[in-house]
Amino acid sequence: KWYFENDIDFYNNIEISKVDLKNNLVYPKKSKPFSYDKLVLAVGSSARKLSFGNPNVEGNFALRTIADAQKIQKFIQENQVKRVFIIGGGLLGIELGFHLRKIVSEVKICEIAPHLLPRQLDEETSEVLQTYLKSQGLEFILGQSVSKIFGEKKVEWVESQNGIKIETDMVLQQLGIIPNTDLAKNSGLETDKGIIVNEFMQTSNPDVYAVGDCIQFEDKIWGIIPASMEQANQAVDHILNKNPEPYKPSVWNTRLKIAGIDLNCIGLTSPEAEQGATLFEYKRQDTYTCRKVLIRNNVLTNAILLGPGADSKFFMKKAGQEVDPQEVDKKIHE
Repeated sequence: KWYFENDIDFYNNIEISKVDLKNNLVYPKKSKPFSYDKLVLAVGSSARKLSFGNPNVEGNFALRTIADAQKIQKFIQENQVKRVFIIGGGLLGIELGFHLRKIVSEVKICEIAPHLLPRQLDEETSEVLQTYLKSQGLEFILGQSVSKIFGEKKVEWVESQNGIKIETDMVLQQLGIIPNTDLAKNSGLETDKGIIVNEFMQTSNPDVYAVGDCIQFEDKIWGIIPASMEQANQAVDHILNKNPEPYKPSVWNTRLKIAGIDLNCIGLTSPEAEQGATLFEYKRQDTYTCRKVLIRNNVLTNAILLGPGADSKFFMKKAGQEVDPQEVDKKIHE
């Protein structure tokens, strides 16, 4: 209905096999080609999944789509899964583990970094979060990777990098994303880790744009919803000749969505982020609260807001902007 009301022709269940850049034609696999003046590729990404042993063993999943979720749910129900092993201690790995622990008796999360959420959290805040998650029944293996997944027909156990064998009924690999670049690459567009775009979201062909999880901009893969929305707006403005300013990504903003504790992160954690910055912090052990805000030259560059009550909207709104240090100090203690 929405597409009809907005005069948009919507085609589903159609796979595009090739783009003819010379003649501005898009070729579906089973129908006639479409012509275009401007083309936008929003082809997304796939779950990164590594091969450990038998690739056909049942119970080895990666969650990316609704179909993946349905397969996982069906496997849990049909096989009476009691133990789940998650590879990857990022946002999605933690969220999955938290919710799965409500229906299975054991969830272990394995993270190759020495602490959880290494891109978003420093070691101290990560430890506070881990303490809370342990109180909810989650177990952790940190600073280790998985070397093998064993099982003749179904997953039976995994082996860690240091040779420890852990019995499990199901494995979930949450190792991030791989941009879908095949269509662009096969059509002659420039690709690397993703589809390479400029500051107006144009690919190596100026009539073809790309946005979202599939792109590589300034040598980075973004892979978060706020960035995808910004990129879509940038592409639209340029296509409509609205003369947008060159794209400057907003400060990285992520959130952990689990019951009982709030976590909002602005910017990415690194030693470089702390250099020359002023740190404002507030901690309260009994409520798992740890708030840290970095300001450099009166500009809010980074924030970690763990625990209840933080005015996350204030800090997200002020990210990348000039702020009053006294106001920040007041807000962080509220």
